Amino acid sequence: MHSQHVKLSDDPELSAICSALLLAFIENSRVLRYCSGGGDYTNTQNDFGDHQLEMDVQCELNVNTELKRTGFVSHTASEETPEMKLLTEGGKYIVTFDPLDGSSIIGTNFAVGTIVAIWKSDENLLIGKRGRDMVSACCCLYGSRTNVIFWNEKEQKVQEYTLFDGDKQGHWELTKDNIKIKPKGKLFSPGNTRCIIDHIPYREVVDYWIHNGYTLRYSGGMAPDICQIFLKEVGVFSCFGDAKNPSKLRYLYECAPLSFLIEKAEGKSFNGKHSVLDTEITGYQQKSEIIVGSSEEIEFFKSIWKKHGILKE
Repeated sequence: MHSQHVKLSDDPELSAICSALLLAFIENSRVLRYCSGGGDYTNTQNDFGDHQLEMDVQCELNVNTELKRTGFVSHTASEETPEMKLLTEGGKYIVTFDPLDGSSIIGTNFAVGTIVAIWKSDENLLIGKRGRDMVSACCCLYGSRTNVIFWNEKEQKVQEYTLFDGDKQGHWELTKDNIKIKPKGKLFSPGNTRCIIDHIPYREVVDYWIHNGYTLRYSGGMAPDICQIFLKEVGVFSCFGDAKNPSKLRYLYECAPLSFLIEKAEGKSFNGKHSVLDTEITGYQQKSEIIVGSSEEIEFFKSIWKKHGILKE
């Protein structure tokens, strides 16, 4: 573990955007540390119908403020405001993010996070692109410590940095380098299990995990439940649904960036048809099913989908 100036890209503009995000995460950490009882609700809802916490709104503001200061981000879109917001004319990058993933569990003092995807700007504002067009991504967790999983574009590897705030400004230190996810590992985190009453293939997979000695590690927050895979270097996170209980996870703000990080760390992702990163972007409120994690575990999951005729050869 050593202190360093964090440089995550040789592109000075992308590097500046990554540094701006790290500054926003420091401010978010301070906002969340001193909240009480999960914060207060505002009188507004986001476009997905979720009541917004004051902290959601403040964390979104912190990210947008730091990104605007760089002058390199043309537009942003977030889970709280799922439409393109102009930041800087002529900026070369677009950032999509979930400012506070897990806000429904923050009152219990569970870990929550900020999930971010960085894209090259284009005239169609991402419509028609796919997850593989992303240039970088990160996920910051606010828990007993504040840490961030980041794709280091400069060194071509996934890394963990931890915030140390003994000094006035706080600084980031590299705490886990070159993260690689092992092909197999008996750790599972199943989302939306209410649907397994009627979703037979998903129930079969969950039953397999339970009856074969897999360890259940599920908090109800996508950011912490996926980030544990990077730190333990094994495991899976899943969230599938049916017509009665569909998956509510958002593609641009949650599924795409976390799948990007998983695949960069030699894991795999799957949405019921193909890799999550092969999904074409059709809108800013697009939702997705997802399983990510250890590659052989994802292949087993796909085999159950094939067995039930959901996934064709």
